[in-house]
Amino acid sequence: MPMMKKKRLNNKLIFFICYLAYTSIYVARLNISMASPSLKADDILNAAQIGILGSVFSCIYACGRFINGKISDSLPPWLMICSGLAVAGISNIFIGYLPPFIAIVMLWGANAYAQSMLWSSILRIVSLLYSEDKARKISSYMVTAVAVGNIAGILFNNFIIARFGVRFAFIIPGGITLIMGAFVFFTTKNIKNNVSSKKHISVHKLFQNNELRLIIIPAMLHGAIKDNISLWMALFFAERYHIQLNSSANFVLFIPIIGFVGRTIYPLCYKVFGDNEHKVAFFSFLLCAVAAVMCLFDVPPIIAAVSLSIIYAAVSIVNTSFVSIFPLSFQSSGNVASVSGLMDFFTYFGAGIGSFVYGFIIEKYGYTPMFFSWMAISLVSAGIMIVLLKKKRYVAYEKEQNN
Repeated sequence: MPMMKKKRLNNKLIFFICYLAYTSIYVARLNISMASPSLKADDILNAAQIGILGSVFSCIYACGRFINGKISDSLPPWLMICSGLAVAGISNIFIGYLPPFIAIVMLWGANAYAQSMLWSSILRIVSLLYSEDKARKISSYMVTAVAVGNIAGILFNNFIIARFGVRFAFIIPGGITLIMGAFVFFTTKNIKNNVSSKKHISVHKLFQNNELRLIIIPAMLHGAIKDNISLWMALFFAERYHIQLNSSANFVLFIPIIGFVGRTIYPLCYKVFGDNEHKVAFFSFLLCAVAAVMCLFDVPPIIAAVSLSIIYAAVSIVNTSFVSIFPLSFQSSGNVASVSGLMDFFTYFGAGIGSFVYGFIIEKYGYTPMFFSWMAISLVSAGIMIVLLKKKRYVAYEKEQNN
């Protein structure tokens, strides 16, 4: 077999295994959402505690992405990915024994940190195997693992809960992530970082980049929407519409399916908007704001599902721009993982604040205030994207004039 053809096949295998690995951690993350109606009905957890778990996950994941993003620029990718999968698997297995709430919080926090070890190293693998233009395309495909993971998490965990009980919604996904860790090790152990440390930019200098500093704000704001859809969607349909778990799964499944469509059409959106990720994000925020308005009213469950699906698809597109495409602008300095980690840090920091606040608001006032905040967040973020687009045009104009 020619060397070039063998390399392409090897790269495809690496992509496939990394894709499955990242999909598996969403199965080991969505389990808390799908289990929440049963956990609440059995008086194991209440809405405020579920909100606290969501907040703990988001905040620890955010800090982990910041720390591990920087580490991933220097350590072998397989080490980060396999370690993350191992700890995530063990944490979920122990949660399956339903220990006291404080223990669940600690284990869920460990799960969060472990999961934060994966994406930067996966993105780093892509940047090491492909040129920048090719890496952007490959990354836009890789991020569909998030939506596939959400779909798999809903279907698989719903099946496990119905068939085996709520405990196994943590034990079985935990076992799967452990198995995926072994596959990742054998397929990626020979991939090494190859960027000179002299080119690498420190985190302090990264923050001197005006574009990076400004984009942090909508990154944090959209995080308050993205992960809180996943956290609250099952409980929302169960409580507002009094729909049982088996039936609500049909509604919540629709949300990540449309999110999957949003992520898969990202390459097309990117091309339509002139290979400009900021334009893609701007129009996605506008779409998100319009859909959030529909959730403010007492609409039938199918309309609510469609509206939430549109919101999820829109923020999925935004997330791809922020966490996967924008960081590749720093490929030449070897800061892809660092910038991706920073973007996810602020995304999950926003998600953590949102989960904590929404948990108490929902307990007292219901879901309408949360949807109103999503509308406001989307409009503010769209305004910031306009500023970013103007700055980018000005920089391009100045560069053209100087040449």
